[in-house]
Amino acid sequence: MADFFGIPKQRIPIAIAMLLLLALTLSWLQGRFDSTDVKKGIALALQHKPTPGGPTIFDALAARSEGDPRCDGKVLSTLLGDVEVRCNTPGRPAIEYDFRVLLDGRKPPRAANPAAEELVLGMVEK
Repeated sequence: MADFFGIPKQRIPIAIAMLLLLALTLSWLQGRFDSTDVKKGIALALQHKPTPGGPTIFDALAARSEGDPRCDGKVLSTLLGDVEVRCNTPGRPAIEYDFRVLLDGRKPPRAANPAAEELVLGMVEK
């Protein structure tokens, strides 16, 4: 067995090193894309206005006088651009407000748990 898939035996370590380098590079790039998508999802969620001319989600969370909201996100689908955004406030960190955001902008962010639904409903009723 002089060749392995057409690769000379003495070059197999180089081929393996190149494959590992390619895998690490692709993993790093995907991580960069995911972090950018999360930042964009958080921005879209916090800038969303459930009623035209009304306050944003950020304004509604800040109006609770519990401190500035802290948000984190997770990419659920890279293909669809689906991001889950989870926010809470320092005054009540146990209450989490979850939103689902599609990055294409065709649909507005939607509340994904009861606390977020209550927040948005309170904004619409005012």
